[in-house]
Amino acid sequence: MRRALAVICLLVLTTGVAAAWTPKALVRLSGLSDQEMKAFLGSDFDLAATGPDFVEVVLTHDELAMMKKAGKKVRELIPDLDAYVARRLAEQTPTAAYLTYETMTTRLRELVAAHPAIAVLSSLGQSIEGREIWAVKVSDHPERDEKEPACLLAGAHHAREWTTFEVPMAVLQTLLEGYGKDERLTRLVNEREIWIVPMVNPDGVTWSQTQAKYWRKNRRPVGSSFGVDLNRNYGYQWGPTGSSDYPYSDTYHGTGPFTEPEIVALKGLAEREQFQVSLCYHSYSELVLYPFAYAYNAPNPDELIFKTVGREMAAFNKYKVQNCTELYPCMGVSDDWFYGAGKTIAFTFEMGREFIPPATEIARQCALNVPASLHLIERAGAIAVNTPTGADDLPAHLDLTDALAGLALGQRLLPQLTGTDRERTAARWQLAARRAAELAVAELGRGDPGAWRRLVAEPAARTVLPLARARALFEHCHGRPLPADLLAEVLATR
Repeated sequence: MRRALAVICLLVLTTGVAAAWTPKALVRLSGLSDQEMKAFLGSDFDLAATGPDFVEVVLTHDELAMMKKAGKKVRELIPDLDAYVARRLAEQTPTAAYLTYETMTTRLRELVAAHPAIAVLSSLGQSIEGREIWAVKVSDHPERDEKEPACLLAGAHHAREWTTFEVPMAVLQTLLEGYGKDERLTRLVNEREIWIVPMVNPDGVTWSQTQAKYWRKNRRPVGSSFGVDLNRNYGYQWGPTGSSDYPYSDTYHGTGPFTEPEIVALKGLAEREQFQVSLCYHSYSELVLYPFAYAYNAPNPDELIFKTVGREMAAFNKYKVQNCTELYPCMGVSDDWFYGAGKTIAFTFEMGREFIPPATEIARQCALNVPASLHLIERAGAIAVNTPTGADDLPAHLDLTDALAGLALGQRLLPQLTGTDRERTAARWQLAARRAAELAVAELGRGDPGAWRRLVAEPAARTVLPLARARALFEHCHGRPLPADLLAEVLATR
């Protein structure tokens, strides 16, 4: 045992010194002791999945030989990762094929051209190798800032995770083609500002698809090596855990935070839009992850929101919901920065059971994760009432559905908040309550009792009913008389 642990610790200390193009394998090491698990989880290894006593990890063939010699239980899941990528490319057919950067760009332009009233395509900037980092804004007036809940979906931080740009592209297509046909999708477009960045790392994806490399990073030249791990380059708690100072390492985090133009581009978008929710797509492990990732047991004051909404999404994709550190701790990741720096309710989907499944699996991954993604977009309104991101008056611009959903969520959350977070959330909650009352009264004045009945039926809106009743009676007495049956309904409300 001591010899095996010494070998593992040696690997942990020396990982990254091998050239990044050294042949590699994906292996499962099982039967690991607590000490061995701790050594791996705190290292800069390229970990794919973890469990109570195992890790699935990318190793060079030399590292693999060392583990076998140490007597560890080793199962080679993919003995030759370059050959694996080549095989996946060769398996593609005209009806089942992954997008490339070029075909994605063409498809984005086609979709936006077909729906110009609700979609705008723009570049957030250029990658290291000069490719545009495309973003599409979807909303009923995409050229305006309408103070609606803002949502971000972002794919392909890591080059080899090809399904992670397919799913946000499918969400985009679903929203655009469903607008005006599907009531729910139409409402989401009308009541949200949705930003979709399907391929954060276009250089890395292109390299992984054209050079048959099991590539993870971007393509920044770093001495005699290439690449920075974009999901270790964010500025909140940037540091050594789960990442590396060695340029050859697959988890090399750069010389400092926000050194990479791809991440700077997303940072600028997030600071401008102040997203209520974000969702980054990764693979694999079939998990819904939420922050923080930088350290075990890091306090998260909004953990109940994360668990509540995470479980709701998991009802669609059947994934396990957990804190990021339950997979493995790592610093400088997207969710930590979106939430830690901007209070965005930020999730990650770890999709599927392998990095690059056969192209025939794309449809299944989309079928699982598009509905889960749409649910997060839908919940952005309720979240806007209960977290301090975005404009303070945002709840005053919500529709009735969002206002009532926000009140219901807030009824569960507000008692757990303290200090300034509680004060600011309580103020937003009151704005949402007044908004719900105003909308219900306005509908009454037009002879429609539906909104009023929805307000009365929501237990979390009870505190605003006296205000709503007084407002309705005021309107009745000052030029907007209600029909007798509706007046009786208002008078009966307590």
